[in-house]
Amino acid sequence: MPVADLLPEALPKRMLAYRQAFEHHLILKIPGDMAGEVEQSLNRNVGPDSWFLCDAEEGKKAMLHRFAAAGAAIRYAAVHGLQRENVLALDIALRRNDAEWFEQLPAEIDQHVEKKLYYGHFLCHVLHQDYIVKPGTDVKRLKEMMLERLDARDAEYPAEHNVGHIYRAKPALAEHYRSLDPTNSFNPGIGKTSRNRFYRETCQCGDDMQSSVEKTMVCN
Repeated sequence: MPVADLLPEALPKRMLAYRQAFEHHLILKIPGDMAGEVEQSLNRNVGPDSWFLCDAEEGKKAMLHRFAAAGAAIRYAAVHGLQRENVLALDIALRRNDAEWFEQLPAEIDQHVEKKLYYGHFLCHVLHQDYIVKPGTDVKRLKEMMLERLDARDAEYPAEHNVGHIYRAKPALAEHYRSLDPTNSFNPGIGKTSRNRFYRETCQCGDDMQSSVEKTMVCN
């Protein structure tokens, strides 16, 4: 039995009850002078039994729970003896008019996923989608399949984190990097741009890598 199962429950009882009753939670933190207006809106749109006003202790734990959710996938993998490679994390932004919030993975992808964890920022359409991938799965290929689906939906990724050295920067962002660092000295290769000084391109001809003085090169 994992040690985590022996620890006392940290969440308030009302939050645990809502976990059993509803698939998703939305946490709203609002100024006190807006409370009455928001309460009326919630009663009108979701009903008085579908929300509750936190007391001070519940509010504190609800906000802390956001950070627990953010690390849940990595913690799950650690507790269950899985490798970090078994955690696939995507940071995406849906279109502003996208009505399909809840992901439905096709069978060829879903069969490789053991657990799915979704959390995000409701009002800006940003979602963090973490997947516990079954051992033996080609995680790189699985990620490619998921990104192809996101491309088809015109979703943006990464949404609120930078491209780093993992994702290809779009032309406008790549040009922004060049304007900030014209000699390509500070973070070469970011956004899968050239790693060479002054962004000179490289070209692979056979087994030899040759640097190009020009920005474009054709290889036989």
